[in-house]
Amino acid sequence: MNFLNILITSIVVFFLLHFGKFIFIPLFFSLFFYVILNSISNDLISVSSKIKININEFSSHFILFSIFTFFVYFFFKVLKVNITNVIQNIDTYQNNLNQLLFFFSKTPINNLFNESVILENLNLVNIFTYLLNMVTNFAGNFSMIIFFLIFLVIEKNFLKLKISKILKNKNKLKVFSNINNDIYNYFRIKAFTSFLTGVLTFAILILFTSDLAIAFGILSFFLNFIPYVGSLISILLPVMFSVVENFNLMNSVIIFALLFLSHVFIGNFLENKLMGKALNISPIVLLIFLSIMGKLWGISGMFLSVPMIVVLIIILNNFKQTKNIAILLSEKGDLK
Repeated sequence: MNFLNILITSIVVFFLLHFGKFIFIPLFFSLFFYVILNSISNDLISVSSKIKININEFSSHFILFSIFTFFVYFFFKVLKVNITNVIQNIDTYQNNLNQLLFFFSKTPINNLFNESVILENLNLVNIFTYLLNMVTNFAGNFSMIIFFLIFLVIEKNFLKLKISKILKNKNKLKVFSNINNDIYNYFRIKAFTSFLTGVLTFAILILFTSDLAIAFGILSFFLNFIPYVGSLISILLPVMFSVVENFNLMNSVIIFALLFLSHVFIGNFLENKLMGKALNISPIVLLIFLSIMGKLWGISGMFLSVPMIVVLIIILNNFKQTKNIAILLSEKGDLK
């Protein structure tokens, strides 16, 4: 019976997330950013008190909110301008691509593909216009995220009061503290490694005079928040574009090697050393959850997959009826 209840609940949640994504995606993003904003605010207040600068909660929230909004707006503005400039010179890239396809059409590999279908799908104008629309649409959705975030900050104290009245058990109240700490620790480390990834990607591409060095640097920063798939995409996209841009296979191979080495160093060495096993998530569970959220919410779902599964494991671990499920979702089953 318990299994049946879990199955029915899972199906209901699945459909709610799918059909309500227009409201859930900005809401979940705003909750994620709220946790980050609130945690950094507490750190800022603590540091300011040590250096004898009077910064209260309202001031810290206002400062951080302004910085956050400015940087997100700045990133997307630069990304949009960079892509727009590339679209203006798209004829050169399209000619290089056509020459590349013509070269492959003279080789035995041509028998494996339909040339007319490839030419139709690899229209660079359509591809970059689609990317530009994605950036514009996300910028539009960002206003809703900001809207939710403002109200979460305003209702912060009332929300704490309501939760304390609903959950009178102190152990249950610790769930929210654990969620806050785990997500904040994850974000701090991931933001640092993502920043390094973006800088290194930009540096490597600018070294080879790529027209999309800025765009790929920014995209690498955001894509690094997506487990497994994000790193792969942030390596393959610049390499594929470099082939079309320079029509120089050797340059593309060198770019691939440099990007691959930088991702291996940051993702497999530096990030693991900093993060350790703090998240305690089974890799196969994370991969499955990543696939499900990608299917439901696309790139947004993939970005939110780690924070969501962290929250899910913490909540399930704090109830006797679902503790076994939390153990299954964890990496080694050693939950506190």
